[in-house]
This record gives sequence, C-alpha cells and structure tokens, in this order.
Amino acid sequence: MRKYISLFAALMCLSVSAQELTADFGASEGMVSYYEQGWDSQAEFNTWTYSSSSSSTWKLGNASKPFSTIDSNSKSSMVLNYSSGQNEVATSPAIDIREGSQLEFYCYASGIFLYYGAWTLYAIVDGESTVLIDQFQWAQDKGYEGPSWERFTVNLADYAGKNVKFSFVYQGDYGEDEAIDGFKIKQMATGDDATVSIKQGESVHFLDTSKGNVTSWNWTFEGGTPSTSTEQNPVVTYNEIGTYAVTLTVGDGNSTATKTRNAYVTVSGEAPIAAVGMPDGAYLSPWVMMFVPTNEPLTFKDASTGNPTQWAWTISGAEPSTSTEQNPTVTYTNEGTYGISLEVANDVGSNVFETVDNAIQAGGEQEIWNIAPEETTSLTMMEMGWWGNYAGTNWLGMGEFAEHFDAPLTDATISKVNIYFGKVTAASADADINVKIAAAGDDGMPGEILGSTSLKASQLAYDPTTVNATEFVFDTPVEVTAGTEFFAVVGPFPNDNGDDIAILLCRRGEGEKCTAYHFVYDEGADYNYLDTGKWYKNDDDPLSMTIAPLLKYSASTSIDTASVTGQVASRTYYNVAGIASDKPFRGMNIVVTRYTDGTHTATKIIR
Repeated sequence: MRKYISLFAALMCLSVSAQELTADFGASEGMVSYYEQGWDSQAEFNTWTYSSSSSSTWKLGNASKPFSTIDSNSKSSMVLNYSSGQNEVATSPAIDIREGSQLEFYCYASGIFLYYGAWTLYAIVDGESTVLIDQFQWAQDKGYEGPSWERFTVNLADYAGKNVKFSFVYQGDYGEDEAIDGFKIKQMATGDDATVSIKQGESVHFLDTSKGNVTSWNWTFEGGTPSTSTEQNPVVTYNEIGTYAVTLTVGDGNSTATKTRNAYVTVSGEAPIAAVGMPDGAYLSPWVMMFVPTNEPLTFKDASTGNPTQWAWTISGAEPSTSTEQNPTVTYTNEGTYGISLEVANDVGSNVFETVDNAIQAGGEQEIWNIAPEETTSLTMMEMGWWGNYAGTNWLGMGEFAEHFDAPLTDATISKVNIYFGKVTAASADADINVKIAAAGDDGMPGEILGSTSLKASQLAYDPTTVNATEFVFDTPVEVTAGTEFFAVVGPFPNDNGDDIAILLCRRGEGEKCTAYHFVYDEGADYNYLDTGKWYKNDDDPLSMTIAPLLKYSASTSIDTASVTGQVASRTYYNVAGIASDKPFRGMNIVVTRYTDGTHTATKIIR
C-alpha cells in the first residue's frame, strides 16, 4: 500500500510541476525607464553621493570617445582618472524597485590595467551590500581589452519591492581611467497588450520570463532575422516595415507551454540620413575631406542610414558629374578641389548631404592621415603611467612606431612627414628622432626602407594654442609606387629621466580601425633590451597616430583622352535624369566611353 501511495504522490508532483510551467516573454525595447542618471549637468551629478581617498575621484567629464556616440543627447559622463591609493565611491539615492525591473548602464575603459584598479557595483539594502558586477572579473571572463563603450545589464528580480541603493566602488593603484553613463532602471511591460516599437533595420533583445523548470526554448519570429531560435534570450533584426507576431514554446522535459503575442513588434520606417563613403584609393587628410588621384576610376560608396531606395549624386569636377546609382564610379580628369552632394530618399522622406566646394582634392599634393574629420575633436595621448607613453617616450621596450597607409592608385612621392605632438619635453635634447618611409613587407609589417630623415629631440614642435606640426623633410622626395602599401615610421624616442614625448592620436573601441604598429625589442638574460625585435599591430587598443606624409601624385600615365585609338573597354549612356544604361536612351544622351591600350585607361565623354 505504501508503494502505491508513494507512486501516487510522485504523479501528483509531476502534475503540479506541469501545471506550473508557463511561457511568457518581453523585450528590452519594450521596457520603460523609471529612473535615469546621465551625469549631464552638475545638478544631476549631485543627486548621487561621493566619497574619496584620493585627489583623483569621480567627476563630470568625457571619455576619449564621448557617450554622445551612443546617445546623441549626452553632454558628459561620470569619469575617473586613475591615480594611486584610490578608494572612490559613487552611490545612488535609494530607489524603490518594481516588479520586472532591469538595471542598464554603459562603461568605457581599457582592459590593460584593470588588474591594478577597477570598480565593483554593489546593491545596498538595509545597510547590507551585495556584489552585482566585478569589473575585473567581468573583463577576465569576456577576454575584454577595449577601450569601447560596453553595455551592462542586471536582472533586478531579487530586489522587487525593496528600497535599494547602487554603489560603484573603484579601488586600486594606477589602474584604468573610467567613464560611466546611461544609468537606467527599467520595468518590463508584461500585460497582454504589451508591444515593442522599433525602426526598420533595428534589433529586438527578447527576454524569456517563463515560469517553471524550463530547459528548452523554441522561438518563432514573424518577419524577423533569424526567423527561429532556441536561445533563451535571442536578438532578432527586423528589416521590413510591418507588424509581426512572436511565439515562444518552452519545455521542462516532460511538458511544453506556448505563448503567442500577436502584433507584438511594430517596425516603422524613417527618412534616411545621407552620408558619403570614401572610394577605395582615397586618403583622409587634415585639410580636406578626402584626397584622390586624377584619371583613375573611383567608386563613391553610399554610407547613408535609414534604408534609402533612391540616390541622386552630384560630383563636381568628375565624369560623370551626376548619377542615380547607389555607388557610382567616376573619374576626375583635372586637378583641383571640388564639392560633392548626395540626396537620398525612401517612402518616408529624403535627406541631403552636401560639402563645401573644396572638400575633395583631386591630384596635386596634400597631407594624408587615417583620422576622419569627426574624430579630430577627440585627439589625445596614450599615457601608460610609470611606463611612459604609447607613440613616444616609454620604458616598455617599444622602439619605433609606424602608421600604415593604403597603396596609392598611381605613382606618388613623399617630400616630408608632418607629425603632431602632444608633449615634447626632451632632457636628451641632442637625441635623434628618425622618420622613415617603409614599404610593407610580405608579412604586412614595415619592410624595405624607401627613405629617411631625422631631427633632434629639441627641434620637436608643440604649441597648445594652435595646430603646429613638426616637419621631417627628406633631402630627396621618396618614391612610392602604385599598388604598394607603405608605412611612416618614427623613433626611437629618448627615455632618460626628464624625457617625456608623445604623439597625439585617435583612440577607438574594440574591433574598430587600427593603423598603428610598434616595434618591441627582445630582452636579454639580464632583462636588458637587445638590438633585435619584432613588429606588432596594436590591435589591443585600436588607434591611428597624427602622422601625416605630404603625398604628391605623379603626372598621369593614362593614355591621351583627346585622340584615343585603343580598344573600347566599356561604354555607358546617361539620360538627362542621370540614369545609366549600357544602351542608348531615346532623346539626348551623355556617352561615357572608356578605352584601354592594354595597360592604361582613358575616358571620353560626348554630350
């Protein structure tokens, strides 16, 4: 009898378990913020309390990559500069946590020296503190190197109905600079009428809120990419305007439960924002938007956002000068400076990008570098505490630094290299600072030296009130052949007591563009540096240095466009609306014919 009672009890437990399994879900984009801290004013900053054991503590400021790149409305962040003996605390006011809440914030920091100093986030309830996030442990688990703005989220289910303070505690000696922003507490909408609204091309971060001993998840996303998922909390992108249902089926190994939210995701369109992308073969410059060669086909790239479906280009000085293609190919036949405009449109609206007349320089001579115009306002230095500076004086065995440049489309010469320094203190005044142009080797690192020059450390220029480059002039212009990638190499820098030299640079986030390289000397048995070593790309901290060769394109080697007799390579017809075709239109045509003699190309336009 006891055996049957036990079996009956077990079956009852299974039945209760099955009844308790319920499927439900929400999304981060469907959450509503009920507490926000953006540190955008002193008054907002002062709503938190702060304590410090150092002269360097939490304050208003900006990271080298401002939070406005994440939130365009951001004016400043809560920042901290590393120092010695720090125990810096920033604590929120007490907040009543609601059901279905999630904490969200962003942090910007490099990962190199978090071992020496990092923050811990605590939740404080009735004087009792609980660790929510240990930044150092998080970085170890993720393999984080940075610097980049990283989004952190914390499920606050354990704190529902409680009065909670949140506290960032930074402790360390010469750890990392930190910036924190976008601190929000959100509540998920869970009712049957809950919906999510996003723009076309955006993603939804789904959150499983099912109950029971859930061991499997099967999602179906109408109109989404991917259309199905077995992850617990998938991320789905919606590329088409419309309203879509979402279904989740969960299982516990014995039974399943399903929840469908009809018309849950609404995707709306928006007017596009026009933006022009650089053609391959163009260079960025401190003085013009881009620098391009003449008599070479260049394909401008549509970099617009908002899903445009129509394009209208006006590219002054180029042939053709107008186009309705998304990514038009044109040729500049005459040296000069020109403007460019792009109007994009879709069913929602239109937008125009337009430059000044001297935005694009075709042919001639110009400084080139790898820093975009919008990045010039955030130039900085990379100071590494006791170890000195990246791209300057250092005690880490970094001898030379190199800035990589793509290959020119035509032969070119470099007469000098301009370098913009952030500090030039030189106790070793007579030390030679060498600058070289090197071709890229087969391994992609600096190889054959094409030319070199030098200045004394005392000759380096810096003026905090104006743009002032140090000019390293070559006795004879250095020749760089078409198709050859090259480097501008500088160093070594003196590192005696009192030397403190650093090049200005543009730092970026993890995985972003990096054009900086460094040479590291080998260490001997007694830890002295040897003459041998190896080049490395600085992928750990992506950046570009303010190193700007003055590049001059050689005379055109294209065939004579006035009397071309070579083979026709292609012929394109344009009507008065700028529409292209390989066949003539009825009425007036602009005929663009490209010829080749087997080596070079030329373009002739007949109107």
